[in-house]
Formats: sequence, structure tokens, C-alpha cells
Amino acid sequence: MLGGIVGVTRFVLSALLIPLAGCAATKPATDFTYQDVPAERIADRLFLADVIAETEGCEPPFSDVVVRRPNFTGPPPPVDGGCGGSVRSSAPWEYVNAVKRITALHDVVVHEWQVLLQSGPEAAETRATEATLLHCLDRVGFTQLGPGDPSPASYGVGSGDLALNNAAQRCSDETGYGWRTAAQRLRTLRSVLGRHESEFNDVERLRPVLERGALPDQGSDRTRFGLPL
Repeated sequence: MLGGIVGVTRFVLSALLIPLAGCAATKPATDFTYQDVPAERIADRLFLADVIAETEGCEPPFSDVVVRRPNFTGPPPPVDGGCGGSVRSSAPWEYVNAVKRITALHDVVVHEWQVLLQSGPEAAETRATEATLLHCLDRVGFTQLGPGDPSPASYGVGSGDLALNNAAQRCSDETGYGWRTAAQRLRTLRSVLGRHESEFNDVERLRPVLERGALPDQGSDRTRFGLPL
């Protein structure tokens, strides 16, 4: 989604990120203090992804806001799990509207996050961090595959070359590339989240609507979603 290495990798959270990642807000935001929400829980705590997944019988959505360290040798990242199928199509409008509102906020957050990462000091930090990875790859015999600015993607990282992916993983671990990348992404994500305090308060108020949708079927769609007949 964010291009280059971010678009082809997922990240494994290091517990060290929590005290070191920094925070965007200088005061508690909404009912949460964003810097205290574990990175792997942001989608569930703020976007109610786990409730949507339970209701719709899918993998949790919004996995693009789960911040992990690069894993170049692991399996391909999972695709967000097909939410929005028959359950949503037969759901009452209150449920559908709630999911639409949450999805719209998610899209705004991800867009602002992408812009932030690709702008000014954050873009410079990304280039500097990538340079440590690329210099390491140079030292072990891998070179850029085509023209353009050097980047992990231009070296072919993540393209399926097992030897290259293994080398990239070793270089990531040895140089601190993975830790620094994940720390930057978590810090900038929390910065963007801090801009949307009131919206996340509104999302939390939608939790009962979503949870009613997870009730066992009681004979009709309206009773299933906890609505009066």
C-alpha cells in the first residue's frame, strides 16, 4: 500500500517499541492513551476490527494498521479477510452504516499516514534507514537490478528470490533496519491517530451496534441484530 518495501512485507512487533516509539499527543486522547495501546491491538481497539470479524465470519479487517517488523523470509502477508459478504448484505442499515463510518475513518487515517511517511523529515528518515539495509546487501554481493533511486524494491527484495530474501533478513537484523522501520511506522501512525480523537470516541459508541450483529441467529435478521420486530 505504501510502496517499496512496506507494500510487500509485514512487520513483527518488538516489545521494545512500546517505550521507545514515542507518542504524538501530549495528553490522553479519547478514552485511550494511544501510546499505551499495543501496536497489534490498534485495529481492534480503535477500529473495532475484531468485532466486525466475529460478526461477519472473516479475518479481521484493517490489518494495514498493524505495525510489525520486516519479515522477508516468512509467508506472504495475509489478505484482509473478505469482510462484507452475505452477512453485511442482509444486515440492518444501522449495522451497515456503522461499518461504513468506521471504514471511512480507517481510510482517512491510512491516507494521512501514507502522506506523512512520504513527506519531509519522515521521507528522509526512511531513505536513511533503507540505506543501511542496501549497503549491507551490497557488501554480501547483491546489487540494484534497474535504474532509478536505490530502494529495497529496486534491489528485488520481496520479489521471491529466496537467497536475496534471506540476505535481506540477516541485514535487517544486523543493522537494526527492521527495528527502526517499525518504530518509525508506529510513531507516525500514533501521530495520525491523535488527530482524530473525537472520531474514535464516536467509533467506540458504535460498538453495541456491531456486537448486536454477533448474536446467534434467533429466527430473523432483525432479532439476530438485536433490533425490534
